[in-house]
Amino acid sequence: MYLEINFKNEETVVDSFRRIAKTLFSDYVLIVNETRYRLLDLEFYCYAENQFEDPYAHKHNHQLTNGKWYSHGSGLDITFGNGIDHGGILIRAIAEIDKAASKENLFLKKEVHGPLNVKTEILSNLNGAFSEALNTFYLADISKDKQGALMIEPNYVIETSRIGLNGKNDLSENQKFYKGNFRYVIFPHLKLKNKTQLAIDMKRQFEEMSNEEINKIFGSKFL
Repeated sequence: MYLEINFKNEETVVDSFRRIAKTLFSDYVLIVNETRYRLLDLEFYCYAENQFEDPYAHKHNHQLTNGKWYSHGSGLDITFGNGIDHGGILIRAIAEIDKAASKENLFLKKEVHGPLNVKTEILSNLNGAFSEALNTFYLADISKDKQGALMIEPNYVIETSRIGLNGKNDLSENQKFYKGNFRYVIFPHLKLKNKTQLAIDMKRQFEEMSNEEINKIFGSKFL
């Protein structure tokens, strides 16, 4: 998958975030040797001069690449740079896919939340430090056989604000990057972070839904 961003303006950049997030959630499985994971929670960071100057983007040289892994002190990114502009998708949560798990549980048997926990989980499934066995670590396209890959299509992709940012670092008008909804999650009944804010943003995003409907989806009362 080519993680292409339309840098025409801020709106087209965010539209690209949405498109990429939906595709990663529905059409790709993270494979780490014998273990398969589903992506659940993603945050987008991008710096494009004069178009999308996100102060929270690392602007590391690795983020100029496209479709690479970028490991850093806060977790693990999937990069979407284009050689000029920087981009990284922070993986905030994953869940192990298991055919023995029930369909009601989305065929997921283990959730891992928090970007550092995600990186630890991935590293723990690599072969030993002294093993000569090759490691398999990549995103597999399962779009042609989602049922065989045990991928239940999410009913909603919720757009919400990113976690753990310092608002003082955003000097833009109305702190549009600090407050921006550049975090994307699916299956809100799982153990996701900042659930109250998630519920508020789901209500904003899907205005036709009642508080009761949203609370039912979350499995608890948040509105």
